[in-house]
Amino acid sequence: MKSGAKGEELIVETNKVKLSIHILYFLVAIITCQTMQAQQRTFNVMTYNIENAFDTIHDEGKNDYEYCAGGERRWTKYRLFKKLKSVCKVIVAADEKKPLDLVALCEVENDTVMEYLTRKTALTNIGYRYIMTHSDDERGIDVALLYSPFTFHPIDTQFIKPHFPDHPTRDILHVAGTLANSDTLDVYVIHLPSKNGGEKAFKRSMKVTEMLKTNIDSVLSVRIKPNVIVMGDFNAEERSAQLKLLKSGGTLYDATQKLNPGTYKYQGRWSIIDHILIHTTSLKHVSSKALTLPFLTEPDNINGGIKPHRAFLGPAYKGGVSDHLPVVGRFTY
Repeated sequence: MKSGAKGEELIVETNKVKLSIHILYFLVAIITCQTMQAQQRTFNVMTYNIENAFDTIHDEGKNDYEYCAGGERRWTKYRLFKKLKSVCKVIVAADEKKPLDLVALCEVENDTVMEYLTRKTALTNIGYRYIMTHSDDERGIDVALLYSPFTFHPIDTQFIKPHFPDHPTRDILHVAGTLANSDTLDVYVIHLPSKNGGEKAFKRSMKVTEMLKTNIDSVLSVRIKPNVIVMGDFNAEERSAQLKLLKSGGTLYDATQKLNPGTYKYQGRWSIIDHILIHTTSLKHVSSKALTLPFLTEPDNINGGIKPHRAFLGPAYKGGVSDHLPVVGRFTY
């Protein structure tokens, strides 16, 4: 009997230990879940003009000959992949804690380039997907949005197409999606017309800006909790007519007003022409910065300081990534 009693006590104690372990596992699971939820409340984006990311094959109807195999730029698959691997490094290095949620890219030629970037570099391990425009731009360059399907879920895509018969330009990409908390986020990726061309170029830029403003106003009028992010190369600075129009009526806030040193350097002067504009209900803007990673810059021996390490300077291949610096915006929700 005594032996049996001891056995029963041992079983009871063993069950108590097992129960304690189960409770411990349960508590650890709760803490882990809470930690994951806390991490999901960060939402980080980047915009980057990656300067003439062409493949080496001619696209019918496009003036891309200088970047074709045998063209005057002597563009090769090796040089393309060198650029794309560097872009991959930028995206990975932009956030040490978790992959960026959204990446807006300007000056991407086609799906071939985007497939190379997302499937033939280390980005394939992150699982990014992309949406891009296929516009009437004369040279064939477009904009694209990389997104993490784990934190942003597209529900609708719109291509806003400017109409300039004598000077075709890039479409505006509008992607509506939901965040992890089911709130809606409308993302616009733009590359406004260049300043080259004087007054006519300015009028084209303003016309595209007006189309963008009209579309954003329409979205804001129908969303219950509107969250809007506009990213890209505006070819215009903070005090420009384009930015003033977009911010008029308190529609948008420029989250890139005080970037150091800037995003583009021309004739020795830094300027901010790559912007992240926001209108948020759920998202809270934490910070924005231009990335000056060592391989993205080089000494400016003429004007002092640094400058972007670009791929080409005139016809000469310099081996860099881009003449723009990328911009990262950090949010919480």
